[in-house]
Amino acid sequence: MTGVKSTRAQKAALTRGRMLDAAYELLCEQGFAPTTMTAIAQRAGVAVQTLYFTFHTKDELLQAVQDRMVLGDEGLPPPMQPWHRAAMAEVDPEKAVRLIVGGVATICARVAPMVPVFHAVAAEPAGQVWAHAEALRDAGMRDLAEALRAKRAFRKGVSLDRATDLLFVLTGPESYRSFVLERGWTRGQWESWTAAALVRDLW
Repeated sequence: MTGVKSTRAQKAALTRGRMLDAAYELLCEQGFAPTTMTAIAQRAGVAVQTLYFTFHTKDELLQAVQDRMVLGDEGLPPPMQPWHRAAMAEVDPEKAVRLIVGGVATICARVAPMVPVFHAVAAEPAGQVWAHAEALRDAGMRDLAEALRAKRAFRKGVSLDRATDLLFVLTGPESYRSFVLERGWTRGQWESWTAAALVRDLW
């Protein structure tokens, strides 16, 4: 019986993943309003009833897509992801910054294509998905700023608030989108510039 339950759970997880993949692809291609639950179900190869049973509403589906972009397939919040743990363990603050930027770049690469979608729904209830995510990211960047300051005191005039602002803006998905998706930078170029800018302005 345990094996049957395990197989069912695996199949359900695979089906959920297909639905999230389909939603992400269509949202990036078409935007929020034109993307229907029916179209998502068709691309995922499931009945629309299955999609609604799993996510209930389009807004809940958007939240699930956002969660997956940040948490990854492993479902780990950023503080538990390997890059974050490595950065916290790193004694050299400049190396820690590079680890942070490299890890955040993985998340930004998934989130950046969705930025126009979230901007388009900013005034709608669905806009709370992005607002909440950005609030969590801001809190996370403050924690990282505190950790970096503990490794080496920031230069004169750089407060914790200032350091948080620098991390929040420079490592954000909108920065990544502007440089990589719109201006043609490579991911590596963005990582190098962002890390160098942070080190220069923090210390």
